[in-house]
Amino acid sequence: MLSDFRKDYDRYAECGKSAWLEPSLVAILSYRVGQWCRRIRIPVIGPVLRSAHVILHGFITLVVGIHLPRGACIGPGLLIYHFGGVMISHSATIGRNCTLRHNVCIGTRYSSDDAPQIGDNVEFGVGAVVIGKIRIGNNVRIGANAVVLTDVPDNSTAVGVPALPVFTHSLHRSTEKVHAL
Repeated sequence: MLSDFRKDYDRYAECGKSAWLEPSLVAILSYRVGQWCRRIRIPVIGPVLRSAHVILHGFITLVVGIHLPRGACIGPGLLIYHFGGVMISHSATIGRNCTLRHNVCIGTRYSSDDAPQIGDNVEFGVGAVVIGKIRIGNNVRIGANAVVLTDVPDNSTAVGVPALPVFTHSLHRSTEKVHAL
């Protein structure tokens, strides 16, 4: 828990933000504590800690407006610019070093088995929506207000409604090649 949160904190510090004043970092810390509480198997202490966390996490979600459920699998290095309007499904999987902006929704379509799988180093624009059992590859950028309903390959940029990959880029993002829509 501490090593994952340290990586989250380091991403905030790299951006020059005063990390301890960021409401989104409080939501991430609450998520990491919830993951830790789920692993405690001591008969009396575990249920008490989990119950206390559910209440505290609910309060933080209400105040900050960022829903990071304990059931979601979120890798280290999560960065959420701004606060408010972020919703992640309880069965979604998010890789390392992902960046979310406000009003991002990563959700299911019909059932909890429908959750997206997000790769490493994915960046979401403001208002991006990812819905359904899809895979977002590594090193992907999702444009602002894009609605992603299909898989997005590694090293690409997806924009539009519905979102389509329009750019592919190298790992170093030094060159971009435009693909025809």
